[in-house]
Amino acid sequence: MYIKIQTSEKANGNKSSANALASYLEKEDIINENKAFEKNELPEPRTGFFNHSKSGIFKNEVIKNIDTNKKALGKNDAKFYAITISPSENEQKYLLKHISGKEISSISELSRVERRAYEKILMRYARKTMTEYACHFGRENLKSGSQLVWYGKVEHQRFHKGTDQEVKNGLFTSGSEKKGLNTHIHIIVSRKDREQRLKLSPLATEKGKSNNSKLNGKKVKRGFDRNLFKIKSERLFDENFNYPRQLNEKVEYQIEADKDSIKASEIKNIRDPVKKEELEKKLINQYDFRNSYIDKDKELSQQVEPVIRKSNELEM
Repeated sequence: MYIKIQTSEKANGNKSSANALASYLEKEDIINENKAFEKNELPEPRTGFFNHSKSGIFKNEVIKNIDTNKKALGKNDAKFYAITISPSENEQKYLLKHISGKEISSISELSRVERRAYEKILMRYARKTMTEYACHFGRENLKSGSQLVWYGKVEHQRFHKGTDQEVKNGLFTSGSEKKGLNTHIHIIVSRKDREQRLKLSPLATEKGKSNNSKLNGKKVKRGFDRNLFKIKSERLFDENFNYPRQLNEKVEYQIEADKDSIKASEIKNIRDPVKKEELEKKLINQYDFRNSYIDKDKELSQQVEPVIRKSNELEM
């Protein structure tokens, strides 16, 4: 699972209107429409955006509601943030096998009904993720993604950029579509909560257990621990879909492996599965110790009813 939180690369970043970003997120709809027109076919209706309570939302509603939810924000203040949730190839294959009953290597192999079912469970997961996002700020009265102003879009295509090594090596051209499974979820979330009382920044860098200050006489948490949010989002995925995650797939392991590449390389080359698992756990524990995390820190804020049962049934 890869999650990225950022400002926007479009227009004036995230300090003005969300128009540029919302328009950009319709690119896949436009591409698919043009492909249909080239074949003299009638294109499928646009799926639109979704939020915590509904789907099929038009772009103009997204722009209006994000742009007007900015009480007490100055000209140079961030108005919204962009979150990208990208399941790994293994995670996508796992979900797609439950949807279709077979191994899938490209989204084009799905029927229209299967594709809609796939998007539906991803939207449900995104809604639960946004509740974790809301709770992760540690504000007393912020307990659900429904208290935020946010909109999501499921996409299945990615495209090569001029900065990609494959493009530089001449293997692909800039703008060409990447092969394989590339499903991801884009989210635009307002800086302010729905009641416009709270300023919420996921890019604040303060973290730790002593990062409390006072606001209106009450203790509040400052900062947003992005790595811990990623760990919780990954755990949410696993519990939601009964995903059998390997230790070396975990966020903690991946981060620590990047920091201690020699040890990670040694672990990778070990053939004894028991010894390998033991060392993988040690690397994760090393990460937790370095960040002063305990098991309770990684607990989810919500009870999760699995979408995929252990009996391999898909609960829609």
